Amino acid sequence: MRWHGIFSVALSVIPVQSLFVDEAYNIDFHHALLGIPQPHSTFFHKPDASSNAALLYSLSDKAVLGALNPRDGSLVWRQSLASQPTVNATTSFLVAGEGDGKVTTAVGKEVATWDASDGKLVWKYTARGEVKAVDLQAVPVLGSSTDGAVQDVILLTQPLQEGGSYVVSRIGGDGSGERWRHEDVDTKLDAQVGIATSLKHLFYITKSAGLLSGQRTKVVVFDIITGKQLKEYSPALDSETVAVDGRLASASGSEAPLLITSETPYKTIKFNLLGNNKVSTITLDDKGEDIVSVSAHSALGTTAESHFLLHVRTATKNWAEVYHINTATGDFKRAYSLPAIKDASAFAASNNGKNVFFSRATSTEVSVYSSQSHGHLGRWPRNVLAGSRTSSTDPIYAIAEVAIRDNTNTAVRTAIISPEGSLYLVRNGDTQWVRAEMLAYAELAAWFDYAQVTPLAQELSAEVSVDPATAYINRVYRHAKELMHLPNYLVKLAQGAFGPAEDKPSVREDLLGSRSLILATSRKQIVSLSGISGAIQWDADLPSAISDGAAVRSLAISEGRVTIYTSDGSVSVLNATTGGVIETKTGTIPAARIIELPGTPASTLLKVNEEGIPQVAVDLAPSVPLEGNVVMTQDQTGNLVGWTVGTTVRKTWTFTPTPGKIVAVTTRPEQDPIASIGKVLGDRSVLYKYFTPNMAVLTTMSNEILTMYLIDAVTGAVLHTSSHAGVLDSFPISAVLSENWYAYTFTSSNPETNALSTQLIISELYESDVPNDRGQLSAQTNYSSFGPDGNVKPHVVSAAFTLAEPMSHLTVTQTAQGITSRSLLAYLPGSHAMIAIPRHVLDARRPIDRDPTSSEAEEGLFRYTPELSLDPKTFLSHARDVVGISHISAVPTLLESTSTVFGFGHDIFGTQVAPSQTFDVLGKNFSKFQLLATVVALYLGVLALRPLVRRNVVKRGWL
Repeated sequence: MRWHGIFSVALSVIPVQSLFVDEAYNIDFHHALLGIPQPHSTFFHKPDASSNAALLYSLSDKAVLGALNPRDGSLVWRQSLASQPTVNATTSFLVAGEGDGKVTTAVGKEVATWDASDGKLVWKYTARGEVKAVDLQAVPVLGSSTDGAVQDVILLTQPLQEGGSYVVSRIGGDGSGERWRHEDVDTKLDAQVGIATSLKHLFYITKSAGLLSGQRTKVVVFDIITGKQLKEYSPALDSETVAVDGRLASASGSEAPLLITSETPYKTIKFNLLGNNKVSTITLDDKGEDIVSVSAHSALGTTAESHFLLHVRTATKNWAEVYHINTATGDFKRAYSLPAIKDASAFAASNNGKNVFFSRATSTEVSVYSSQSHGHLGRWPRNVLAGSRTSSTDPIYAIAEVAIRDNTNTAVRTAIISPEGSLYLVRNGDTQWVRAEMLAYAELAAWFDYAQVTPLAQELSAEVSVDPATAYINRVYRHAKELMHLPNYLVKLAQGAFGPAEDKPSVREDLLGSRSLILATSRKQIVSLSGISGAIQWDADLPSAISDGAAVRSLAISEGRVTIYTSDGSVSVLNATTGGVIETKTGTIPAARIIELPGTPASTLLKVNEEGIPQVAVDLAPSVPLEGNVVMTQDQTGNLVGWTVGTTVRKTWTFTPTPGKIVAVTTRPEQDPIASIGKVLGDRSVLYKYFTPNMAVLTTMSNEILTMYLIDAVTGAVLHTSSHAGVLDSFPISAVLSENWYAYTFTSSNPETNALSTQLIISELYESDVPNDRGQLSAQTNYSSFGPDGNVKPHVVSAAFTLAEPMSHLTVTQTAQGITSRSLLAYLPGSHAMIAIPRHVLDARRPIDRDPTSSEAEEGLFRYTPELSLDPKTFLSHARDVVGISHISAVPTLLESTSTVFGFGHDIFGTQVAPSQTFDVLGKNFSKFQLLATVVALYLGVLALRPLVRRNVVKRGWL
């Protein structure tokens, strides 16, 4: 019988794997974005002459430069050319070198060259004076493109104020600065200007905009090497330029740059080969409809043939015409036309050596043509990417790369921008990947819980409204239907019992809850993201009834509906599950801010106008707000005003900071549950926390003096004040208020050493500084801010910490019951990272200049050090490069231990945080089989030892 015991012991020591592992890149997601690519700054290009494959380079309208891998759409590298991604950086330009392995950008007044392989800065040049770049062109390299020659660029700058001059300058590709410059003092600021290059010449083009000047076009020709002016002429052209990217000249950098112009209704087109005084005119066939737009497409290679394409659009169809240029005479000849179709088309020109190709992309197919003849070189139907949420969409514009194999087989890669802001890569008609670049414009967010609209929730809600007998019958019927799923449930139960826990989004949704994040963008789009995986579930444009200049002011979600309020007073309601439009109502009262308050029979909307005066939105769904609502607004003078909103709207107080102005107002999170009213100390005494739901933190600045006010929002009374000198408002200043504490961060300069220091200040609020004593509030059963005890101020304990770098957008984790310890969430703009600092590390009661006593150590306190080192373990984004976060949101999950965290602004990043570890769930590596085997082994051990125990009992009885 002895072997039974040995076998049972062997089974009981089966190795157990750790329950908690690093789940980086499993529980989080990241959308690394560029923004909407600009057509004039997006192209395929080989990073160096020896490379066989090209990358897709793009400079977005948010001034973010990046290189994408055409194979999977992943970022190879990127650079934000502004300190943070900006919006609508239309004066940004990108050109590629010919075989030198570099790309050059111009943004604002700065020109920079970057290594095309890894994105490292090679050199930077800053233009003189108060100017901005309005054009950038590469100087064509004479001779072989693989001889390592340094490629210069031509920069055109515009003065920011009248009285300045336009400057055309050649910038050395070796970083040596200007080689030559030409100043134009005669052209006015409202004129259109542009440049174009050829192998030997630079063309400076101006088009005046005044009535007296009559839209006169002037072309100045320079020797591109010496900068010497060679000639000047004024071709008789039309007023409107025909180009796909808004520039004056087409085919710059080629052998034959040209001007193409027209005027409404675009029946005639005028051409001028730059450097040649001759102007040619052709007439377009409008095919029985009014032409609404014409755009030109041409290849940019110096060896490419002088061919270009005109894309012609009417209200219902579009087609293209291909032209050849006689560079000797300046004449233009129509070569052939491409058929008119109803589907929206995007054309792209590319070249392979001297051969020029035109690609046409529609929602249904991709085709390639040679510039020599109209026959198809290749034609493929567009196929949707497997698992994609949408079908093929109409393209806005396209960039193509054509390859000819064995002189017969044609292949084409086409990058397509869709109207909703997605970037597609289509290879021979097959969609390879999709990038949701519209997410880079997110401004507002709200969480939607799918549990509100599940069939079970709807059925339970329906049972409440019927009689008990009907409800009972419905419940029995529902349970009977659920039996149909019993076999699958038993199979999954058996699989889970003999294998490791699954780590699928569906499994995590069961644990954390099924939530989605609804985003509103500056492009008037609404996008729904999965709160678990970050995948796009749906996207929708705001209805056309919303005025063009309107901005989204508020998002509200209830009963499976997303309600969007805009600045023009309009409201749109979407289905939160599908994104379908339910209704749209045009408002009559514009609003700078919209506040949702509890009311009857439904929530009440409060519109705040530009003067800071709130009023109930009677133009939308009317309701009466409940009594006791407190609202704060800022008037036109910058003062903070408190209002009491009920059946009437009354001003209750006004706060004027002296000196300075209010730069931010911080209130407690909407969901901020409190699990304990006191802090239990090591000796079991209690330090009672100071609570009030109506606190607010005001951030004010005046002459580099930062003042923080803690106020009672009901009366406007100041509860606590702190000031700091030498604070730089060019660095982030952020604050957060939660439970009984608030924290803020700023960067200051030492006046003696000019050294910069970033500080994090935390203040904790208590009713008294004596344990087990509630101070003046000890005898109160009810408290009122207007009562005799309304002026009671909290006892404040503060601590300051020095950080290695600035920190912004402070937030705090959220859990359902508030039992879990909190973490302070923040974004590090310098490191491009999101972090979570445990709250106990920031405890303001940490002992100073001494070690903690045994009682303090039992409480969890440890010695205070002014330097707060950021542990790499606190970096939620790990090694990811998360750029441009401007909002951080945290919401509870079904697990009390876990909070879902989401950051957006440019990039999108989401993860789950467990400040007190995941104490309410087992890790994914936990083995149910090992647990069952251990139980069985123990049972067998008991059976094996029972006879021995019985025998020993009998023996002891006889002794």
